[in-house]
Amino acid sequence: MVATKAPPRSTRRRVRALTRRLERSYGRATRRRIDPLDELMLTILSQNTSDTNRDRAYQALRARFADWEAVRVAPRVELEAAIRPAGLWKQKARVLQETLNALFEEQGELDLSHLADLTDGEIIEYLTGLRGVGVKTAACVLCFSLGRPYMPVDTHVHRVARRLGLIPARATAEQAHELLNRDSSVPPELRFAFHIQLIRHGRAVCRAGRPACNHCVLEDLCPKVGVQTR
Repeated sequence: MVATKAPPRSTRRRVRALTRRLERSYGRATRRRIDPLDELMLTILSQNTSDTNRDRAYQALRARFADWEAVRVAPRVELEAAIRPAGLWKQKARVLQETLNALFEEQGELDLSHLADLTDGEIIEYLTGLRGVGVKTAACVLCFSLGRPYMPVDTHVHRVARRLGLIPARATAEQAHELLNRDSSVPPELRFAFHIQLIRHGRAVCRAGRPACNHCVLEDLCPKVGVQTR
């Protein structure tokens, strides 16, 4: 089991330096805010696909069905057809409807506005209690919809954070969420921006297969070269 002790305080300085460097390379991160339930459904569609395909599927879904109640009760085959651009449409259609059914059974309506009154921990616990909703999906609702200083960890963030030595090499995604959202790791005011910048860098340079280290703007900040904070 990987230990999840808090990173040293110097990690905060490194994160600030990394964020500045990435912002100079990719530009500042811009925040979008949508309804919590909309964000939950959008994030489910985003799993294992590109942003472009996610957005195409989401737009087709909203165009085909009047509201989330219509999605909840729709014939499964119609829902699958609407979200086909997202890939894994059979699995995602099932998760969308199971999640909506769970909300409806608990509340008698499809509404997540009450999350605004809960703490971050309570929101994570509530959302991950829904079938098909993991920590990363719940974190996206916290960060993007509710504007909380909480950093989601997707595959790019997880990979780049490991390579930069911000989390242990064997840390799971769930452990990475815990570690990166500690005040001794990523400063709260940088969590949204750092999340976006690590995704950009993971897609463009620090790729899973062959990272383009020779073209990396973080090369002198990477542990394989020697950590600096300039």
